[in-house]
Amino acid sequence: MNADHETVPMAPGAGTRWRTRFRAWFGGATIQGRLVRNFALAILVPALVTAVVGVGMIRQLVFAQAQTQVNADLEAAKEIYQSTIDRLEDAIRIHATRMVIYGALTRRDTTGLAEEMDRIRRAERLDVLTLTDADGRVFYRSGNPAAPAGGDANDSLVALALTQLEPAAGTEVVDAGVLERESPALARQAAITISPTPRARPTAAREVRSGMMLRAAAPVSTPGGRLLGVLDGGVLITRNYEIVDKIRRTVFKEEEYKGRPVGTATIFQNDVRVSTNVRLADGTRAIGTQASAEVADAVLSRGETWRGRAFVVQDWYLAAYTPIRDVSGATIGMLYVGVLERPFTDSLWRSLLVFLGIAAGGVALVYLVAVRVARRFSEPIHGMTMAAQRIAQGDYSQAVRGGGDDELGYLAHSFNTMTAELQLAHTALRESADELERKVEERTAELKRMQAQMIQSEKMVAIGKLAAGVAHEINNPLTGVLTNSSLMLEDLADDHPWREDIQTIVNETLRCRKIVKGLLDFSRQTKPQRTLLDLNQVVEDTLSLVRNQTVFRNTKIVYELDPHLPTVLADADQMRQVVLNIVLNAAEAMVQGGELRLASASNLAKKAVELRISDTGPGVPDEVRARIFEPFFTTKKTGTGLGLAVAYGIIERHHGEIRIDSARGKGTTFTISVPIGGTADDD
Repeated sequence: MNADHETVPMAPGAGTRWRTRFRAWFGGATIQGRLVRNFALAILVPALVTAVVGVGMIRQLVFAQAQTQVNADLEAAKEIYQSTIDRLEDAIRIHATRMVIYGALTRRDTTGLAEEMDRIRRAERLDVLTLTDADGRVFYRSGNPAAPAGGDANDSLVALALTQLEPAAGTEVVDAGVLERESPALARQAAITISPTPRARPTAAREVRSGMMLRAAAPVSTPGGRLLGVLDGGVLITRNYEIVDKIRRTVFKEEEYKGRPVGTATIFQNDVRVSTNVRLADGTRAIGTQASAEVADAVLSRGETWRGRAFVVQDWYLAAYTPIRDVSGATIGMLYVGVLERPFTDSLWRSLLVFLGIAAGGVALVYLVAVRVARRFSEPIHGMTMAAQRIAQGDYSQAVRGGGDDELGYLAHSFNTMTAELQLAHTALRESADELERKVEERTAELKRMQAQMIQSEKMVAIGKLAAGVAHEINNPLTGVLTNSSLMLEDLADDHPWREDIQTIVNETLRCRKIVKGLLDFSRQTKPQRTLLDLNQVVEDTLSLVRNQTVFRNTKIVYELDPHLPTVLADADQMRQVVLNIVLNAAEAMVQGGELRLASASNLAKKAVELRISDTGPGVPDEVRARIFEPFFTTKKTGTGLGLAVAYGIIERHHGEIRIDSARGKGTTFTISVPIGGTADDD
């Protein structure tokens, strides 16, 4: 060992003291250990169950709302996709009426046509613009004017426009050969190498050469109505990110979470991504990756819209996929929108930590209370046990200290009386020993028998009283903590050294009960007991209870209640709780005083009764107002953050509405709307 260092030994008995204390608190046989264990279990089990159930309910609600939002996002994406097709159709229909177009077909001469066709293609940002005659044969290709004319277009969209004499538009898969004739650059743009993707359907193909294209065709006619041909225009979707990026800008506002886009959109040709803003690990777009087999089977094979949790390239998303069909109704691809799942799972973990924190705080508090209460019960009993053992050994001078006017104090007093009487009896026997010498042999056996009988009798009485007292105290341990500590507080003098500790027990127990009660009120959602109710009376009753509290001392209360207000079918107690939570928040916001205004009115348009509660406080910032009805959200240093969440839940269960209007420095107004009418069992 290094000579510069010394080993400092632990103080003798330190480890032993801690082990003894731990065994006393959690030991199997002692009363103190049993009390501590029972208290801890009584709060730990409900707290854990509540945490698990609460997080489960929150998870179900959050993901249900998120999936509903994804469904709405999909509808918005479909509108954007369809509006792109509609704009293309309108543009082609308008340009088909130009004199240069129908004049060239009439004369069968392309003179002057090239410049106009090229101008139209650039103005409308088209990849393909082709003019076909009435026989369905190509008259002019703007993208590749050098290609020979006269070939049969053999195109279903052109044939549809010629047959119906109306514009037609939609999505088509164009063969690589057709793209090559239109423009070699388009053929290169459409060529995509398929990347192996986990969860995708197995495929032997290694490359996609055909391209997905938005196309529109409109008939070209003379002013007199004679059909001359068809003007056909298209935009290649493959590697064209205009639509998917517009969906992300419009629907998802380009929001990001930890550097990753919250919302993404993709256009699939069959099950291959040809236009997407989903990113790979290196930051490039995931072109050429495939959809999962589950999605492909549902959308491409069965023509269904698929909704659910999907693994997209490298992250889990809440996603929705819908089929993309060509003009003949065949499914040729998919339109996808998805929302990153990670923000929701992170929020759930935070909720779980809040629940577990509350549970841990409750367990710690009950543990401290249990230790103090168990020590108060166990120490006198332990003292009496040791004294009884010494009395049994012949030492009758034992006395124990009593603890107040409860059963333990009465038991200690009886025990001390018993030992005093035994000591007096023993002294009397000694003083009379000289007088009873001649009878000592006769009486010795009797005295010993009487003495043993007396000790045994008194011990049995003491043990019986002890058992009765302990049974009474353990009968209701949870509610007994608050009751006994409150009674002890009343019995103690103002300068008693225990008074501060007992007051702490009472305050912390009340606080624990308040927290547990508030949690049970937001999650269990008690069914309203509805009766015909006058909201004006609810307001007056509630304010009469609290207006004399200190927090309302500098607050001016103004009533603007409609005397002809219709009655509503509601739970009176729950409505009082709503009003109470809001007015207390308002009063606490006006620290320097202010005006609290309560107004009621009928809203015949909504068939509802409205109650407005306004204050002149500092107002609520936007970031706080957006979360004000969230459970456990509070800006106060104290409080559970459940008051407004409970009020929101009550109004929602009454099929009503609660709104907040506020601006910094202009006060806050809560508007409560409760529907008129309904039935008592409409829940």
